Amino acid sequence: MKSGRAYQQTARAQKTAESLERILDEAEALFFSEPFDRVTLDAVARAAGVSIPTLQRNFGNKEGLFAAVGGRMRARVEAERRPPRMTQEARPALLDHYERDGRTMWHLLRQEADVPLLHAGLDEARAVHRAWVGEVFACSLAALKGAERERRLDALVAATDLYVWKLLRVDLGRTRQQVGRTMTAMALAVARGER
Repeated sequence: MKSGRAYQQTARAQKTAESLERILDEAEALFFSEPFDRVTLDAVARAAGVSIPTLQRNFGNKEGLFAAVGGRMRARVEAERRPPRMTQEARPALLDHYERDGRTMWHLLRQEADVPLLHAGLDEARAVHRAWVGEVFACSLAALKGAERERRLDALVAATDLYVWKLLRVDLGRTRQQVGRTMTAMALAVARGER
């Protein structure tokens, strides 16, 4: 009897996990394509094929659901960008991220001033990017101290920022390869201390 009950519990746990993934998938699709204030628990529940009480039981409210979506995206980005041992490895990881999520991030950035929850999440994303840049260019920053190091790090963050990718890729219509070459040239010039 115990093995039958264990099987049922395992099957139930697997079904719950699949349901949660489906909810997060649908919530991500809505949050990343619709204005934040237009995304409702009802819309997510309908898209995921679950009830609103199921959403509330697992995520609390819309803000909790958004936080879960953001946490999943952050974990994915951090995993994709690791290990940033050399700029040759880092550049494709960054471009992959921007190609996949850049338009989504721009969608969220446009709403940041109006939605405090987005502002907090995007501040966290900026901090993650800054830390990543610090790791990638650690050798270039190692000899620098204090304000000089911060200025160089600021310039490296700017050279690798989403806004630069958007300007080149979306606004100017450059290819991925062209964007990669331009952003790399900018970042390496900064890393070498060229003025």
